[in-house]
Amino acid sequence: MADKILKKADLGKLIESVTGKGGRFVAPTTDSRQIVFKKVKSAEEIATDYILARNSFKEFLFPQTEVVAEFTLGKDTVDMRGVEVHAPQTVIFGARPCEAASLKGMHALFTWDFIDEFYTKREDNTVVVTVGCTKADDACFCTTVNLSPASTEGADVYLREAGESYTVEAITDKGKKFVEAHAAVFGSGSVKADPLVMPEKIANIDLAKVSERLKDKTHYDDKVWPKLTRKCIGCGACTFVCPTCRCFDIVDEGTAFEGERRKNWDSCQYDTFTLHASGHNPREHQHQRWRNRFMCKFNFFPEKFSGKGCVGCGRCVRVCPVRLDITEVMEEFSK
Repeated sequence: MADKILKKADLGKLIESVTGKGGRFVAPTTDSRQIVFKKVKSAEEIATDYILARNSFKEFLFPQTEVVAEFTLGKDTVDMRGVEVHAPQTVIFGARPCEAASLKGMHALFTWDFIDEFYTKREDNTVVVTVGCTKADDACFCTTVNLSPASTEGADVYLREAGESYTVEAITDKGKKFVEAHAAVFGSGSVKADPLVMPEKIANIDLAKVSERLKDKTHYDDKVWPKLTRKCIGCGACTFVCPTCRCFDIVDEGTAFEGERRKNWDSCQYDTFTLHASGHNPREHQHQRWRNRFMCKFNFFPEKFSGKGCVGCGRCVRVCPVRLDITEVMEEFSK
């Protein structure tokens, strides 16, 4: 039961309330026959019958490309100018609990040895509204990494389907303020939430064993890597849809007289990612690059930031053109 409810018929009013105050409302919508997170202006645009959006909402906090500085070249000087962070008030609606759990790790990284305001200012101005899952597919494995559709980590407001309404639970102070700011839309009442679906935990996966084996440096050149990942083509699709992948590059783009310094998404799956100026590449082969991604998920990142490198959303499994399944590698390293 819940004291606060949101009627699905009132979603349009919530969008108007948010956008009327200058904010943007981001939700899953259908685009080219796929469910993707996009800015919406009406409730009719919002998709409700979906398991997971194709893309992660991380791109609204950490854009695929953005200008971080501008420069002008003089005869003997370079004039470098910083730019203001564009961080509009944003509501992410309809996110799933698995990907919301990625925010702790993202925050840890972007505030680690330097406060990256291009991320933190957006995070500060974003309210994440998750909806518990009532359906799943074979690619979902959140329970295997100790999450579930009932998880509230990373959520400001947690909703559950309840027929023609949602039950509403404000998790954080930011979430409570959001509900209060739009009190005219959120009603009071008690409704029974629909059952959540719990993906079956993969029995042969033991995260503790995976972690311990990856810490053992004798397995660094294990022959299992080329065996399991030989079909990887290095397209990088898995990294771009993953809510916890956050690699980027800084490049200067422009003319001989002026230009922009940009932060662009990058991928550890590309052969140029670790290519040295000398021509040497410490990860010359694709299985070495895939190994790095797996070790980052289950060893490097959890050890350094105490966050989840993988949230079990299954996006990488869904988009991989050669069906390389990360859970199969997790099973192998659980032996």
